[in-house]
Amino acid sequence: MADKAKQKLDLKDWALLFKDSTMIFGAMIVIIVMMLIIPIPSFLLDFLMAINLLFGILIVLIVSYTRKATDFSIFPTLLLVTTILRVAVNVSSTRLILSQGAKFDGKMVRAFGEFVVGTNDASGLVIGVIIFVILVLVQFIVITKGATRVSEVAARFSLDKMPNLFMAIDVEVNNGAITEEQAIEKRRELSEESQFYGNMDGASKFIQGDVILGIIITLVNVIGGLIIGIVIHGEPFNEALSNYISLTVGDGLVGQIPSLLISFSTGLLVTRSSGNDSSIGDTLWQQVSRYDRVYMIAGIVLLVLSVLPGFPHLILIVMGILLILFSKQLRSGERKKQASIAMAEQENAAKKEIGGAENYDSLLKVDELTLHIGYELIPLVNETDNSIISSIRTMRKHFAVEIGIIMPDIHIQDNIELEPNQYSFKLRGQEIGSGSIRPGCMMAMGSDDLEPIDGEETREPVFGLTAYWIREDARLEAEELGYTVVDPTTIITTHIQNLVQTHADEILDRKATEDLLKKLEKDNSAVVFDVKEIGFKKGQIQKILQLLLREGVSIRDLAFILERLSDCSPAMKLYGIVEYIRQGMKRVICNKYKTDDNELFVLLIDSDIEKLILQSIRETEEGEPVVGLMPKALRAIQQAIANAVGKIQSEGFPALIITNSRIRRAVWELCRTVNKNIAVISNEEVAGDLKLTIYGKIELPKKNED
Repeated sequence: MADKAKQKLDLKDWALLFKDSTMIFGAMIVIIVMMLIIPIPSFLLDFLMAINLLFGILIVLIVSYTRKATDFSIFPTLLLVTTILRVAVNVSSTRLILSQGAKFDGKMVRAFGEFVVGTNDASGLVIGVIIFVILVLVQFIVITKGATRVSEVAARFSLDKMPNLFMAIDVEVNNGAITEEQAIEKRRELSEESQFYGNMDGASKFIQGDVILGIIITLVNVIGGLIIGIVIHGEPFNEALSNYISLTVGDGLVGQIPSLLISFSTGLLVTRSSGNDSSIGDTLWQQVSRYDRVYMIAGIVLLVLSVLPGFPHLILIVMGILLILFSKQLRSGERKKQASIAMAEQENAAKKEIGGAENYDSLLKVDELTLHIGYELIPLVNETDNSIISSIRTMRKHFAVEIGIIMPDIHIQDNIELEPNQYSFKLRGQEIGSGSIRPGCMMAMGSDDLEPIDGEETREPVFGLTAYWIREDARLEAEELGYTVVDPTTIITTHIQNLVQTHADEILDRKATEDLLKKLEKDNSAVVFDVKEIGFKKGQIQKILQLLLREGVSIRDLAFILERLSDCSPAMKLYGIVEYIRQGMKRVICNKYKTDDNELFVLLIDSDIEKLILQSIRETEEGEPVVGLMPKALRAIQQAIANAVGKIQSEGFPALIITNSRIRRAVWELCRTVNKNIAVISNEEVAGDLKLTIYGKIELPKKNED
C-alpha cells in the first residue's frame, strides 16, 4: 500500500511539473543547445523542422491578430529562441547531410529540394539555388533591413516623446480627467512601449545574423559535401554535385522559409500604428473600404485594358466587373450607415427636446479652481522640470500643512479670450486674480535704493512691488546688484498660492467641512461627539472655521479648535467664539510672524484711535463688529495705518498690528481696505515666551497750533 501511495505521489509530482510553463521552457532551451552537440536521427530532424515551420506560421497569425505591439511584448525574446532553434536544426541537418550523403533520408529536406523546386534534374538544382538566393536577398535586404530601421526610429522617437507624454498624463490627473490609478496604468503602458521598441531594435539583429549564418552554412554544406563525396567516398564529381547541392538547397529552403515568415512578422509588428488598437485585418478593411470611387475607377481601367490586343481579356474583364460591383456594394453600405446615423441623431434630438433641461446639464457644472492661460504660456505647463503642474503639486502639500485643508484640483486650460501672455485665476467661475507674463524673461524685484537695471518696469502681482522684466542672461547681473530674480512659473504659482490662501474661507465649503470632521472622528471621536452633544451644527462649525481662515489662521489642529469650541455655548455670538478660540491658538498665530530670535515686531495703535473705533462699533446678531466712523475720520485712520505699515514692511518685517481684544476684529476690517496682507492680534493672543518689540505707533497727525 505504501508503494502504491508513493507511486501515486510521484505521478502527481510529474503532472505538476508538466504544468509548470517555466520548467518546460527551460527544458526546451536545454534540448536546443544539446542539439548543437549530440547527433539526432533523421525522423527527429523532420519533426524539429516541422516545428520550426509551424512556429513561423503561428507567429505570423498571432501578429496579424495582435491589436497593439506591446500586447506581444515577448516577441523580442521569442525571436532569440526561434533563431537558436533554427541554428540547432541547421547544425543537425548539416551533420547528417555531410555524414550520410546520398543515403540521407530526411523527408523535409528532400521534399523542399525536389517537390518545392518542381524538378529533380540539373535544371531543378539551378532553380533551387536561384529561389534560395532570392529568399535570402528579400529577407536580408528588404524585410530585415526595413524592420531594423523602423525599430531604431521607433525606439528613438519613443524615448524622445516620453517626457511630454508623462507630462500630458500629469495634466489629465490635475484636471480630473483621469484618476491616479488610471495615470499609473498609462505610465506603465508608456514604459512598456518604450522598452518594447528598444528590445526590438536589438532583436532585429538576430534575424540579420541568422540570414548571414544561413548563407555560410549553405556554402559549408556545398564545399564540405563535395570534399567528403569526392575525396573520402570516391564519388564522381557530377554525382557528388547533384547529391550535395540538392540536399543543401532543400536544407536552405526549409530553414529560410520559417525565417522569412518570422522576419515578415517582425516587420508587421514594428510598422503598426501605436494609435490604432484594432487588429491588422480590421484596420486594413476600415482604411481600404473608405473610398468606393477608387474601386470604380480601377474597374473601368481594367475593362479598358481588356479590349486592347495582347492582354488577357477574360481575366481583366472578370476583375474589372468584380471591382465595379464591389464599389457599388461599398457605396450602398455607406448610405445605409449615414441613414442610421442621421436617424439616431434625430432620435437623440427628440429625446433632448422632450427632456428639456437635461440638454444643459453640462453647462451647469462649475470647476472650483481654474487657471486660464493665453497660448504663449502653454509651454510653462508642458515643461518637465520647472512646470506649473509640478509647482502646484508642491503648493497643495504646503497648503495642507500650513492652512489645514486639502486644496481642490486646479484645472488648467487655454483661453483664446485672454491675451497671449495673460493668465486668469478663477474661483467657482469668478476671477479672483490675473496677471501678465513676458515669456523668455525673468522678473527682478528690489528696493528703490538699488542701482537701476535695464528692463521693462512692471508690478509684482502679489504685493504690488515695483519690479522689472529682464532677459534671462541678465539674471546673474541683477542678483549681484541685490535684486531678487524669479522665473515666470514661480510668479504664477506664487500668485496662485497667495490667492488661494486669501480665499481659503471660500474654498472651505460644507462638504469640505464634513470631510474634515469625518477624518477627525476616526482619530478623536470624543471631541467631535462633545461638540455635537452641546448642540453645535455643521453650519456653525463651518462659519467658525471660515472666520479663522479669513484672517490666515491655520485650522490644521482641528482637534484643539473643537476642544475650545466645546467650552462655548451655541447661544454665544459667533464672533465672540472665534475670539475665544484665537486666544487659545496664540502660539499658532504668533509663530507665523516671529523672528528667529523669538522676537515679535508689532505696530501699536494710539489710544485715541482705539477709543474712536470703540465708540463707533455696532454689532450684528452674530457679534460682527460694524465700524460707523465718519468718512473724514475713517480716511485719516486708514492713512495712518498705511504709513506705519509701509515703514515696517520696508524693513523686511511683516505688517503686524496689536490692539485691544474688544476692537481687534474691527481694526482688521479697517486694515483690509488698506493692505490685504496686514495681520491684527490682540494683547491676549501674544505667546508668553516671545519678546514683544514695539516697532512704531499708528496715530493721527497732530493739528498745528496757532
